[in-house]
Amino acid sequence: MSIEEKLDLEEINKGFVKKESKERIKWAYETFKEGLFLTTSGGNTSAVLPDLTREALGFCPPIIFVDTGYFNECTYNMLKYLEKEGYDIRIFRSLISKKEIEEKYPGWSDPGSDYFDKVVSIIKHEPLNIGLKELKVKAWLGGIMRHETEERKKADFVQYIKGLYQVFPILDWDDCKINEYLMFNKLPVNQYHFDITKGPDQKRECNIWKECGIKRKD
Repeated sequence: MSIEEKLDLEEINKGFVKKESKERIKWAYETFKEGLFLTTSGGNTSAVLPDLTREALGFCPPIIFVDTGYFNECTYNMLKYLEKEGYDIRIFRSLISKKEIEEKYPGWSDPGSDYFDKVVSIIKHEPLNIGLKELKVKAWLGGIMRHETEERKKADFVQYIKGLYQVFPILDWDDCKINEYLMFNKLPVNQYHFDITKGPDQKRECNIWKECGIKRKD
């Protein structure tokens, strides 16, 4: 019997409502062991989940970062901070160069461009899918929160999509709790993070949690 057939996601998600975030992380590691990885965007609160995971487990599994080639220096500095703190960062990039992309899909990041979704898939979804397969990921811990977007309001603590489990330990946190955690633990904040795959207003959902996994669409 496969692991997805053993897990009752409805019951697990009901139970997670009353669990602390660290308990959710411990459950994830006990369930998936070395098949558990973290993902990070390098964004403003990206130091939270690795720190919380290390507190919960005494260590932190490897962290997957997809370098789109369009991040600013502040985001790369966040990655350097994580590496300096001893986190194992696994970086994946598109097989197509930035120059090739901009020649083939001119103006792709402009509002209303017909190329936008295609390029997001090339620079974010495809590299992540390569990483998930290469690392033999069974589940990933992600730091999304329901209050961030309308799409994320629909997410569950534990999901099974495209052959992989996704576990979101801080899904029910709000800005107040995030800021308290950052201040109490003296963690850095990348307040100038800009992710081109989320559009000019940074409100567009890049959908890695819906589009990425080890199973392709039919």
